[in-house]
Amino acid sequence: MSNASRITLLALLFILIVSPAFAFPQRIISTMPSITETLFALGLGDRVVGVTTNCDYPPEAKKKEKVGQMVMNLEKIVSLKPDLIIMLQDAQQYDIWRLKGRGLPVVTINPHSVSDVMDSIKYIGSITGVTYEAQSLVNRLNYRLDRIGYLTKGRVPKSAFVMVGYRPLVTTGKSTFVNDIITRAGFQNSMQGGGEYPQVNFEELYRMNPDIVIIPVGLVSSYEVINDAKLSRLTAVTSGKILWIDPDIFFRPGPRIVDAVEEISGFLFQ
Repeated sequence: MSNASRITLLALLFILIVSPAFAFPQRIISTMPSITETLFALGLGDRVVGVTTNCDYPPEAKKKEKVGQMVMNLEKIVSLKPDLIIMLQDAQQYDIWRLKGRGLPVVTINPHSVSDVMDSIKYIGSITGVTYEAQSLVNRLNYRLDRIGYLTKGRVPKSAFVMVGYRPLVTTGKSTFVNDIITRAGFQNSMQGGGEYPQVNFEELYRMNPDIVIIPVGLVSSYEVINDAKLSRLTAVTSGKILWIDPDIFFRPGPRIVDAVEEISGFLFQ
């Protein structure tokens, strides 16, 4: 080995051993709000150079450069010179194909359950060099989940109907992480069949006769629900068993889904 090669090898070893941060991505782009929330929760906010216009949590995320909304702005992404772009597999297949086609450094996650979310957090931690922080975050989140599991253990689960769409009436099926949130909170999803987000008619809803109805804030007003001739026939509506929940903690597969589990679980004891 030549002296020049030895010097180069020693320099690389110095970077990897003495300054390991250099071996990990320093310019990260997030293409989903849940991914942005995860990056900030891991203390990686300073390395994030681009987010979508929908990335509004934490507030610091709003100050980052915007790379698109539903469709990614390829030119903007290239201009930011990222060394890591994290995307959501099922939701962004077209953009993943576009970005990879340009040789950009894309990795994907694909959570379908609460456990998948925890695995995604650890995966993001491993590829960004914050493995310890990721495991610590997951441990804290799992501790909160275990506590809920202890409180709800042995209780007969009540049924919950999640309203995803109002007109037409759309709910969430059993193959979504939203269903997992409900289950971990001590409830049973009223919708046992169908696809991920099936449309239902009111006759089906009446047969379900859910104990509570979960409605994302902003989907429909309380006035509309109470005064809807069809919805007002539900016992859960007439008895006030409606849980209005922040859609961001409910539908984003990131660290705050545990907030959703806790909030729904609290409704179990009312």
